[in-house]
Amino acid sequence: MSTSTAQPPEFWDTVAEHVTAMVEPALRQKQRTREPVIAYLRELEALARRECGSREAIQVIASGRRVLGDRETVEPMDGPFSRT
Repeated sequence: MSTSTAQPPEFWDTVAEHVTAMVEPALRQKQRTREPVIAYLRELEALARRECGSREAIQVIASGRRVLGDRETVEPMDGPFSRT
């Protein structure tokens, strides 16, 4: 589930649907089973902070992590919304 490579601009337009599709099934699982999804969303949020021009996309990803019980802070990185 790695997201270390750049995503095409169209991906960020559909990130809400992508995150929802991952989070909803994970909510029905135990916390331990959610960990890979949470890790993926952390990576995705870091990538979004570097290359996405949408605060909404970053907020959707962060909200998905929190709904799954993740309270970690994704470190600010260089990018247009690195400190949001």
